[in-house]
Amino acid sequence: MAESLPLTRLTASSGNGNSRLFVLDLARCVAMIMMIQGHTLDALADPQLLDIHAFPWNIWNFIRGLTAPVFLIVSGAVHVFAMKRDSDGRMNEATMMKRIRWALLIMSVGYLLVFPANRIFDLPYLNYESWKQFFQTNILQLTGVALLLVVWASRSTKSVKSLGIVSGIVTLAIFGLTPFMHAVNWSEFMPEPISSFLSYQHGSLFPIFPFAGFLFAGVSFGAYLKSMTTEERDEFLLRKSAFYGVIVLALAGVTALILSQLPLPAHDFMMSNPAFMLIRIGLILIVFTLMARLHRRISAFREIYSFFSKKSFHVYIVHLLILFGTPWFSSFGRIYAKSQDITTSFLTAICVITVTLATIYLSDYIQRNVYRASVIMRFSFGTMLVYALLR
Repeated sequence: MAESLPLTRLTASSGNGNSRLFVLDLARCVAMIMMIQGHTLDALADPQLLDIHAFPWNIWNFIRGLTAPVFLIVSGAVHVFAMKRDSDGRMNEATMMKRIRWALLIMSVGYLLVFPANRIFDLPYLNYESWKQFFQTNILQLTGVALLLVVWASRSTKSVKSLGIVSGIVTLAIFGLTPFMHAVNWSEFMPEPISSFLSYQHGSLFPIFPFAGFLFAGVSFGAYLKSMTTEERDEFLLRKSAFYGVIVLALAGVTALILSQLPLPAHDFMMSNPAFMLIRIGLILIVFTLMARLHRRISAFREIYSFFSKKSFHVYIVHLLILFGTPWFSSFGRIYAKSQDITTSFLTAICVITVTLATIYLSDYIQRNVYRASVIMRFSFGTMLVYALLR
């Protein structure tokens, strides 16, 4: 019975012919679970017990490195399927403004999560180190800026095909330039809020080079998928995606050999080498085929992982609040940082996953079933935030 179910469906609420890929939803959900357990174990486990340089934790750490690229690639592909264009082929203005507002919201939340003072009035008294930590680029700040760049590319092209081609070129350019970008000390001649987006030097975890390349890779991938019929997409995800993934891995190996003979600036292979970025993309293409086959077996739950996939931003925020707290109050991830055994850390990760998903579901249920609950909740959170910043 499950074998007859399609991997894609028309979005019932849109009525505009756009498709939603359950396979990408499932991939994003699995990445979310991996992200939460990764953050929890990394925050709580004693480094002497969780040694990322020794087996099996080196493999665990390598897999952790795939979660952000999965998020970014899926987000890029979803951007293509959800995008509306004007009669001249350009992204319409309403969609553009919606994406810009979303990007700015993502960035704002990212900075609020690491707000460096208890109150706005304390900001003038912060030292340089505090500001440097505040401006470090994390996944939310990176996603916001990269999304603005994708919106610009979408607005500048007149077809999905041209957007896909441009995005593919941008992806390769970002990956190729990464070793050179990280060889420059940008903070010497750029303000910290900008230079932190360009390198790892001051503690940024997700600079534009290379990570914005994964979002553009997702846009290119989404454009390729959208050019297919539903049946062709099913066939591609079930079989061809893994095949292409193997090809990309082979190309990555060749690229690594070629680059090793070139006078590139000194750089970390796993953090900055273009070949390693291609390795990640190749593995993710294989993951998509694995997710397609898993979807065939658990398709009865497709609405569940579709729901949580659409709530990925909320999942990210809620699990961080549960684990680490806010700039105004701490949680167990800070209080018991890197001091627990593996079993305790693992059981805590299961609890954080469960509480996070339950919170997201309960919040959505309340907003759907309680009159004006959404407005009340936004007003309440806004009021608490203003109080925390001004008290």
